[in-house]
Amino acid sequence: MIKRIDLGYFPRGCSPWDRFMVLVAVPPEGPVENLWLESFYRAEVSRLKELDAADSGARQLCLRILNGACKRQPRLHKLGGSPVTHLILHLSDTTSDWAQESLADRFQQVLEELVASLEKGVLPCYFNPKINLFSGLLEEEIDEMGFVLYRAITEPEVLLK
Repeated sequence: MIKRIDLGYFPRGCSPWDRFMVLVAVPPEGPVENLWLESFYRAEVSRLKELDAADSGARQLCLRILNGACKRQPRLHKLGGSPVTHLILHLSDTTSDWAQESLADRFQQVLEELVASLEKGVLPCYFNPKINLFSGLLEEEIDEMGFVLYRAITEPEVLLK
């Protein structure tokens, strides 16, 4: 038996306990697919390298620049890495020009798409679209990251601070 302590009032479904139980419970339509955090790191790296090798693209360079900006900007720490990689992979399906000469345009496009995804609060995993890569973020964190990136579209030096 589990004894709950420090009981406070939370609307139904909003307490940390309720959120935990949602992960543990098995819904009527079947087991939860996102119960364990699945790592797609190897597949991400492999796919980026494969795409860049095929068209001498700058996807990996764009990713390194954005990851560096996310590390330097405290409000973007949770955005770096996998979400940016998945967004670049999604864009690679719709945008064919990833040459070095187009890096500035692709960088701008990635920023715009990140802002759009943050506004929706949804960034589907490239390898499993049922997984929302923003599901582990708080609404406040999403709003803050969206604001910083929105400013970066017109004032890129924001990412350098």
